[in-house]
Amino acid sequence: MTFGDFVHSLIPTDLFTGMGVTGGYLFRKKETIQYPEKRMEPKDRFRGMFGYDLERCIDCHLCAKACPIDIIFITDHTEVEMVGEKKKKKKIIDRYDIDVKRCMFCGLCEEACPTEPKAIWLTTKTYEATVYERNEGLYYDKERLANWDGLKAFPGVVLPIDGQDPASPMKKLETAPADGDEAAGEGAS
Repeated sequence: MTFGDFVHSLIPTDLFTGMGVTGGYLFRKKETIQYPEKRMEPKDRFRGMFGYDLERCIDCHLCAKACPIDIIFITDHTEVEMVGEKKKKKKIIDRYDIDVKRCMFCGLCEEACPTEPKAIWLTTKTYEATVYERNEGLYYDKERLANWDGLKAFPGVVLPIDGQDPASPMKKLETAPADGDEAAGEGAS
């Protein structure tokens, strides 16, 4: 046994190496947030939920054909309109559904869409899609795809309201009281 081996057997240098790595992280900025009280804003390349615009959709079915796992279901019918003296055929979308529980968020449906701007896209910032019944809750129709603002959050999730900081809904924003608030406060005392 050499002298170096003898010293290593007495002093656990590997322990100090590991503690040095741990100590290095001790003084860094923390990455953990207290969800759902605080939320991180997703990055620009985040593939959240689908966005869909019925006005832009030309009913070409290319998104459904491009989907590798066949989760986009489209049904339509043709209506005939009279434009002046001529008859004009127009496709009307009856059903535009996406089975999100099987989706792998590859974005091929968005790439296949020929309209500019796209009728379907994956860049919404919505990432809270928790449901109790997955067959009903993760099967989106055209109305739900078009209106994410009306989506109700999972029970217990704290949402920011007027006067609250969106990053921390439990903390109120620092605002000066309105003149009417001061008058009400003086009359109450």
